[in-house]
Amino acid sequence: MIKRITNPEEFCELVDQMRDMVPEDDYFESHALDLKHSHESIKLNLANKHLLAWDFFVWANKSEGKFDGCIAFVNDKNVKFDKDLFSEFVWISKNPKIGFKLLKHAVKFAREKNFEIMTMSVLEDNPNSEKIERFYKKLGFLKDSTTYITKL
Repeated sequence: MIKRITNPEEFCELVDQMRDMVPEDDYFESHALDLKHSHESIKLNLANKHLLAWDFFVWANKSEGKFDGCIAFVNDKNVKFDKDLFSEFVWISKNPKIGFKLLKHAVKFAREKNFEIMTMSVLEDNPNSEKIERFYKKLGFLKDSTTYITKL
């Protein structure tokens, strides 16, 4: 069952189970420069009832007592464009039947909250990146930019 996560304790449970959704060595999660998601930092900085209510929006699916998919967006109060952007933070699903349903919940919410702009990302090193880009384009997304990264 998909539901919005607004309780900090439940959010921490979800973050702890994210490791089960995406194995440690999963190539699909590969960011450049071997950047890895820090589950402890995510919990420390985002497990807050006010953030989960107003600025960090999370939906997850729980099946047989365990989370098997989640999607999260940030209310990016973007001063550069003077707009609130509904920006993807993470989207993972161990259950292929649930992935698109999670996105539908997020889009419905964004429309209800009158967000005008939504952003999604694709990792370059993901072997499915071309497929994901085609999917986004089919949904009406336009490619806006490409980000480059380096160590200093």
